[in-house]
Amino acid sequence: MDFITAQNYFGESGLLSGKMPGFEYRPQQTEMSRLVDRALKEGRHLIVEAGTGTGKSLAYLIPAILWAVANNKKVVISTYTKALQEQILHHDLPSLKDHLNLPFRYAICMGHENYLSLRRLKRARQAGLFTDALEEKQLQVILDWAERTPSGLRSDLPFEPLHAVWEDVGRQKDLCMGKNCETYGSCFYFKERKRWFGAHLLIVNHHLFFANVASNGAVLPAFDAVVFDEAQNLEEAATSFLGLEVSNTSLYYFLDRLHHPRTKKGVLSRISYERLAEVQTAVTVVRQRVDRFFEQVFEEFGRTSRVLRFHTRPLLDNTVYVPLKELHDLLKEIEASARSEEDRLEAQAAANRCFEFNNALSALLNQNLEGYVYWLEIVEKKRYVRALLRGVPIHVAPELKEQVFNQIDRVILTSATLTTHQGFKFIEERIGFQPHDERTLDSPFDYPSQALIYLPRDLPEPSEKIDVYAAALAKRCHELILAAGGKTFVLFTSYAVMHRVYEHLEFLGKDYRLLRQGDVSPREMIRRFKETPSVIFGTNSFWQGIDIPGDALKSVIITKLPFDVPSDPITEARLEHLRVNSIDPFSQYQIPRAIIQLKQGFGRLIRKKTDTGVVSILDTRMATRGYGRHFLAALPECAVVEDLEEVKRFFNRHASPGMAEGLIPS
Repeated sequence: MDFITAQNYFGESGLLSGKMPGFEYRPQQTEMSRLVDRALKEGRHLIVEAGTGTGKSLAYLIPAILWAVANNKKVVISTYTKALQEQILHHDLPSLKDHLNLPFRYAICMGHENYLSLRRLKRARQAGLFTDALEEKQLQVILDWAERTPSGLRSDLPFEPLHAVWEDVGRQKDLCMGKNCETYGSCFYFKERKRWFGAHLLIVNHHLFFANVASNGAVLPAFDAVVFDEAQNLEEAATSFLGLEVSNTSLYYFLDRLHHPRTKKGVLSRISYERLAEVQTAVTVVRQRVDRFFEQVFEEFGRTSRVLRFHTRPLLDNTVYVPLKELHDLLKEIEASARSEEDRLEAQAAANRCFEFNNALSALLNQNLEGYVYWLEIVEKKRYVRALLRGVPIHVAPELKEQVFNQIDRVILTSATLTTHQGFKFIEERIGFQPHDERTLDSPFDYPSQALIYLPRDLPEPSEKIDVYAAALAKRCHELILAAGGKTFVLFTSYAVMHRVYEHLEFLGKDYRLLRQGDVSPREMIRRFKETPSVIFGTNSFWQGIDIPGDALKSVIITKLPFDVPSDPITEARLEHLRVNSIDPFSQYQIPRAIIQLKQGFGRLIRKKTDTGVVSILDTRMATRGYGRHFLAALPECAVVEDLEEVKRFFNRHASPGMAEGLIPS
């Protein structure tokens, strides 16, 4: 296969055109494949923005396969969204296998906690852990499912298991007996890991990739190159993974699993130990001290939902540390004297959790991690109030540069949205990436004829009173939804505004299916959206990773430029960090971040060459503020109008069958 280059596949008369159904020659795809091919062969770092429709996944998959097979190497493909991961796994790679007969092996790598543990399932059945009827019912379904599932993956269950149930039947690294386990030969996780080591391509998500970095390579097999798709999310993924958090709910859940005060069941009830009552009492003491600690939190900061950044150490007495340390020591004694390997592992895992909780809480209260920002989140729930202490690094570029980019010879970053008005400068500085090559490839779509941008000037600015602002937004959204015959995404940056606008437009439910984020799962929203003319009201998760080609989506309404909320603790800390370094945070951080997010939102509309539609940006600052030109310049070149009648005429010209007078009855 050495003599066949990636370019042999992508040319106008290449291998793909003859063997891949529906393949269309795209010069941008050919160029991207050439760049990826060179980066892999020459050991170079590459960043490439490939416009929507380029076919970027094939443009990096084929060179990666050819290089990996020819040189007996391993390439990691890392994505951010599950949707892209599933596209690669269930469409792209099977197509390459079926139509090109490429002799390569690939595997999806999931975190160990996603797999069923047959040993723990057996123990859960024998121990009779669950007193709740739904938990018992789910356990029985999982027992039946375990007999026929080929993967043992939680995601393959026909339902989402309760956290308490999966906690007792799912694999946990600290509780794994490895080759000493009676079910080792049939273990889903270890069977899958064997496939990882024999694969040329490993498909992972960004979170698992950073878990591997944090564990010094203990999660994934050694690899020789990595392709980060959806690379605009690398900074956030790394920040999240490197952070610390402790909540009252996580502590209570851990303690209840050890020894539940009401049911008297839990991990300790399964362990044979002569001083068991003493350990159970220690759990009760820890629970009392957790109560006391979080009562301090609520007395000091209230029980109303809020986010509060800690600029200095909070004046909170750590009542948890000493009793949690004493519980840790008792659990270590159980570990040392355990009569069975299962008991030893249970005690060891619980002791480790005590240690981790104590370390994290101490670090959060003492603020002794340099370069971190710390805050408290209070969330009112129906039956309780959740308090979460968090700390995350402000700037991850040095860590990424040292731990990732300097360690791997071949790193390829790609996405449809990596550049701003400053080119690649923003993303490269944020993550510490210094590529040998960088390239921007435009989209093969004919945006001037396929799309229209609507920028009204007559709406109130987002700073207006919320009642006035939401009412005006709703009125304009109403007109645009009618013009498109439903088939609309309405994208928000705020849940509060989304709910206000939705309430104004609920009456439209008689004509269209209205789907609001939070009412059902995003996956179910998309499924329903494709069935019948619908309107989705969504926030962050609908700005990216959603692919709805064809007639189901005709209109994307962006209600507000997606600037990060400046009072958000991590955003606020990043802005301060830039000011300290004499960098203007608005022009060098806030605008570039918002441009990338806006490009993501715009990208939901046109997904193939036959798609048409309108992107409406209902933020008048696009027209009235100087920075608006940077946002507009970052979007694909197409006609821009401010007259709603122009929008209606566009829809009429591109009307689909059944789209009469802008209204389609459901």
